[in-house]
Amino acid sequence: MSDRCDFSGMDKRYCSHCQNKQRGTQENPIFSVVTGYYAENPVIEILKNGGPVTRFDEHFKFGCVKARMILACLPALKRFGWPSWDDDRSKFGAQTFRDASLGVTVEVSVAMNPNFRRSDTDELIDKCWLDLRALPSLETHKGLGIMKCRAVWSVQDELRAWLLRYCR
Repeated sequence: MSDRCDFSGMDKRYCSHCQNKQRGTQENPIFSVVTGYYAENPVIEILKNGGPVTRFDEHFKFGCVKARMILACLPALKRFGWPSWDDDRSKFGAQTFRDASLGVTVEVSVAMNPNFRRSDTDELIDKCWLDLRALPSLETHKGLGIMKCRAVWSVQDELRAWLLRYCR
């Protein structure tokens, strides 16, 4: 794990973001988690500055299986969420991640689906995102855009702790 903040680039010991001494802003958000249950199954939701992570999706919420998938793919999320200005995310190569401790194998690729729509208004969204699909069936999947990749990266320790506590 790096000693530098993913948002400010400063040493974490001196970064107000990492020390939670600054209110989250659009440029420097603070991510947090809220836990709960859906149909008697544990779920976790990631928030940005106390609200939705993106304007396209009111709730960034998932359960144990998708949490395992997401955590298994952290290197891809990091690379996709913070490329240099010159990088083209659509050229992100497909990869497979296997994590025996989480018990998952996940195929990760970039997707740009013309049918991807906002959850509240049904408006089309024309952006690429990472498409995570559990192997071998590929039936369980999760799409993550840039901000969701950053959000997961930021709360990965909380996700792991939640997984250990509620998802055995």
